[in-house]
Amino acid sequence: MDPTTHTPVPLSAPTPGGTQNWSSGITPTLQNVVATVNLDCKLDLKTIALRARNAEYNPKRFAAVIMRIRDPKTTALIFGSGKMVVTGAKSEDLSKLASRKYARI
Repeated sequence: MDPTTHTPVPLSAPTPGGTQNWSSGITPTLQNVVATVNLDCKLDLKTIALRARNAEYNPKRFAAVIMRIRDPKTTALIFGSGKMVVTGAKSEDLSKLASRKYARI
């Protein structure tokens, strides 16, 4: 197919709230938001794991601290480089809130 004659089919933009009615009758819903955060500093993962009771760190298995909080129910992977991945939030706002909570810990 010649790309100059192909007319792309536009994708529908998602609606606020994470749901949209599709012509097929399927309604996708947002279940999990993944956020990446750069804390702009190096971190001592061993110290974090020893001082935070909700953290686990096994450098032989994985090079990050795994930390969990209950509200909002999320999990963070915290790397020594200062980068963090927050997963499990149900919305973008909850993901931002969880990211701030992890950064404070």
